[in-house]
Amino acid sequence: GNSVLDKLKSGVVNSAFRRFIIKDRRFTVSGGCVSCGKCARVCPVNNIVLPEGKPVWGGKCTHCMACICSCPAGAIEYGRASIGTPRYHCPETE
Repeated sequence: GNSVLDKLKSGVVNSAFRRFIIKDRRFTVSGGCVSCGKCARVCPVNNIVLPEGKPVWGGKCTHCMACICSCPAGAIEYGRASIGTPRYHCPETE
């Protein structure tokens, strides 16, 4: 249901899941990066900064993959899992 206890449990579980399960250290950026900053602009949790013009993920990723899918250079990968996979483009990220 929607009891306060259910919401509390859900919040704690979601927080723990994001903190311990979802990691962003597997994101990489290739030399093809053009330093446009689009990945940082489309990130819904403001998790990406661009020191020296290249994206760095800050640890609060939700794995929405907006950064990968919005990169005009196709320079962002998530480990080996995303190599060669299609990118999806939403009008909101264009």
